[in-house]
Amino acid sequence: MTLKNNPRERALEVLTRVEEGAFADALLDRARQGLEARDSSFLLELVYGVLRNRTLLDWTLNQLSAQPIEKTDAWTRNIVRLGAYQMLHLDKIPVSAAVNTSVELAKTFGKKHSYVNGLLRNMDRKRGSLTGPTFSDPVKKLSTLYSHPDWLVKRWEKRFGAEQTEILLRENNQHSPLTLRTNIFKTTRERLKDSLEADGATVEETAFSPAGLTLQSSPGGLRTLTAYEKGWFMVQDEAAQLIALLLAPRPGETVLDACAAPGGKATHLAELMENSGRLVALESDRSRIGKIEENRTRLGLTIVEPVRGDATRYDRGRFDKVLIDAPCSGLGVLRRHPDGRWNKSESSIRERTAMQRAILENCSKLLNPGGALVYATCTTEPEENDDMIETFLNNHPDFALDDPRPLLPAPAAKLVDAGNFFRTFPGEMRTMDGFFGARMIKR
Repeated sequence: MTLKNNPRERALEVLTRVEEGAFADALLDRARQGLEARDSSFLLELVYGVLRNRTLLDWTLNQLSAQPIEKTDAWTRNIVRLGAYQMLHLDKIPVSAAVNTSVELAKTFGKKHSYVNGLLRNMDRKRGSLTGPTFSDPVKKLSTLYSHPDWLVKRWEKRFGAEQTEILLRENNQHSPLTLRTNIFKTTRERLKDSLEADGATVEETAFSPAGLTLQSSPGGLRTLTAYEKGWFMVQDEAAQLIALLLAPRPGETVLDACAAPGGKATHLAELMENSGRLVALESDRSRIGKIEENRTRLGLTIVEPVRGDATRYDRGRFDKVLIDAPCSGLGVLRRHPDGRWNKSESSIRERTAMQRAILENCSKLLNPGGALVYATCTTEPEENDDMIETFLNNHPDFALDDPRPLLPAPAAKLVDAGNFFRTFPGEMRTMDGFFGARMIKR
């Protein structure tokens, strides 16, 4: 990536790399470096906006293009997507600016500036007469209208029905809230709220997590906040904050977080343990160990021990509590990571289940009798959630499913279903990511 100080050019490079199979998060971390807060926000809006609306943008552009845009090169394709997104979705961007900057990008990338200019100006002329997709196939219509892959829409439509699926798809296209978790080892939610507001931020208390605050606006980046320097908070979705409560670790216990990077749940567990005891934060990826170290240091949590190891084979020690935040297809966080719609497939679900099963099998052996194990994912599919736990319990009569309601704040008890499974999808997508959790006790 060339990383010129031009958010549109950086957005174009990220989108093109994502189409080649890269993940947006790492690309965006690099692309935002050196940008002012306003340009950084614009970059995120462009990238996430195009990814959330990609199929519909393509369908609309194809109504106006002499040739299907999928027939052109990836650079040109993403240039016209960027231009169209600004014209159709960003009221504060003048049409002339959207068109002219797209043409300038095309002169450097794709080399088809005449095509880009003609297509976008044609869109400007005909915007008032454009209509939405009219497919007779309901799956194809929903897939195009809300820009989700056909296979996923078909899955959800079969499971939830057409009406509920449309609601889920619509909500999946909304902006994700920026939620902070109070470092309860150092401060309280009330003191954190006061500090953030003193720095000019606007925040609101979360409805389910007793430690959460939703950051609605801030005059600068997170790192400029006084509370950040003090280690008073960590960015973490509200549903993820509730997972640590399901495990309910106590001070002095020995705890394993089996898939720990970047350390959000590990540090939360350490806070609940009042920084007393031992917490092994296991991670197989060497490059991500540093993130655990960075977060535990800033938050001042000395009991967190970052350890590199494979959770399918790790066998050092025994533990009072075990958390398995299993690697999964991530279909519960598509709102937050919209590139996942385009770089995952139905086979991604099957590919993950073997690893999940191996991690659960191995780590369950490390749990002391009477101890608790929580299996959690940020996915929505039964193969990775309900079916995984049912199979495990059938093969392990020494484990029993536990009712986690008494461990959760009263408002969060409704997130536990009749089968004692914690889940936030569908139902609470407006405020939280889609998470699943099951708490089990070793007899």
